[in-house]
Amino acid sequence: MKIFRIFLAFALVVIGVVSTVGSGGGGGGGFSSTDIYVPDTPPFPWVNITATNAQDVSATVVHATDRVFDLATTMGGQIFPSPPAAPDLFSSHSKFGLFETVAATGEPITDTCAVNGTVTVSGSPANDPATIAAGDVFDLVFDACDDGDGYTIDSSFSLKVMELVGDPGTDVYRLRYALLDMSLTVASSVDSYTASDTEFQLIWDSLDFPVIVLTSASLTALQLSDEADVYSWSFGVSQSLTLNADTSPITTLRETRDTRMISDSLGDGLDYETIVTLQATDNQNPESGEILISGNGTVRIVIESSSSVRLEIDADGDGTIDDYQYTTWAALQG
Repeated sequence: MKIFRIFLAFALVVIGVVSTVGSGGGGGGGFSSTDIYVPDTPPFPWVNITATNAQDVSATVVHATDRVFDLATTMGGQIFPSPPAAPDLFSSHSKFGLFETVAATGEPITDTCAVNGTVTVSGSPANDPATIAAGDVFDLVFDACDDGDGYTIDSSFSLKVMELVGDPGTDVYRLRYALLDMSLTVASSVDSYTASDTEFQLIWDSLDFPVIVLTSASLTALQLSDEADVYSWSFGVSQSLTLNADTSPITTLRETRDTRMISDSLGDGLDYETIVTLQATDNQNPESGEILISGNGTVRIVIESSSSVRLEIDADGDGTIDDYQYTTWAALQG
C-alpha cells in the first residue's frame, strides 16, 4: 500500500482557500463556501441519536468518511504526478503522462496497467495541443486496471482540467480536475465499493511545498455503496488532507465542513463536522480531534489518544451530556 492509503483510518480535512488560475497564490487547496449548498431543512427525517445507537451512528460516519477519502486518494493516485522531492505519496503509476501524450498528439492511447488490465485515454485539448491547460477534456476508461497498489479499478468518466498553476513536473504546482459522469468500482482483496457522481473535483496543491494539500469535493450528488451500507450526499461533500512531505514520520491533519448524509443502514439523515482537527502520525490511528454528529440529538466523537475514543451523547439536544461511552477508533472503523 502506498502511504496515502494508510490514512483511511480517520475523518477528513477541508482547507477553504482557493487560488485562481494564474494567480500564483500560496498553497492551501479548497472550495469556497458557496460551492456546496446545504439547505436549512432536509427533505428526509433525522436519525434519532440515543445511548443505545450512538456507537452505530459514530461508526457509520467514520466508515463513510473513510470511503470518501479512499475515493479521493484512489483517483488522485491515477491523476496527479507526485512532486519529485516528495515521498511516493500516491500510486507510482499515475496516468498523467498519458494525458500529456494525448494533448501532444490528439490521438487516443491504450496503456497496460502495471499488473493487469488497461486504461484508455482520449480527448481533444481545448488549447495548445502540446501542453495540458485549463479547458482540456479527456475521456478515460479503466478496464480491470491493477497497478499493484492493492486495488483494481473499473471506471469510465470524462476529466476536465479546471486550473493549472506552475509546472506539474516540479515540486511546486496546483492542479484542479473535474471528474464528470463518474461510474467507478474499486475492488481489493479485503472488500470493494462502487461510486457514482456527476461532478467530483480534485485539487493537488503543493504551492507551499513541502506542505501538500489534497482536496476533493462532490459539487452535485455523490453515492457510495459497499457491503456494509449505501451512503448518499445529495447536497455535496468536500474534504482534504494536509501533510508535510519534509517530515518523517509524516503527520497528517484532517477536517470536514458541515456535511449532510443519508445512510441506508441508519434509515435517516444526519449532519457531521470536524470540531477539532484530527491529527495522526504515519500509519497510526488518529491521536487527537473531535467530530460532532447531529440528528435528533447529538454525539461527539472525542479522540483522546490513538487507543481511546470518548463518545459524548446528548440524546435530547439540550446541550447537556446524557451519557459517556468509551470505545476505540478501530472499533468504530469496523
